[in-house]
Amino acid sequence: MKTLRKALTIIAITFTLGGVVEPLTAPVPDAQAKSVKVWIAPHHGFRYHYDKTCRGLSNAGKLKHVTKKWAKSHHYTLCHWEK
Repeated sequence: MKTLRKALTIIAITFTLGGVVEPLTAPVPDAQAKSVKVWIAPHHGFRYHYDKTCRGLSNAGKLKHVTKKWAKSHHYTLCHWEK
């Protein structure tokens, strides 16, 4: 009976501390996750696209790969096909 109580106590402590320790060991987002790349057609409007083969890029002659932050700062908006 004492071994069962000891085992249950250890299990309870493990789950209790597991909930406390979890937020401390959460993965830190890396720099690549912060800089999302998008596609733009510099000579055709002001929309950005996550997918290079998006329907909105079908008539674009030249494509450019930029960060989403750069596109937004230059007044590009998300393509309405990708909303």
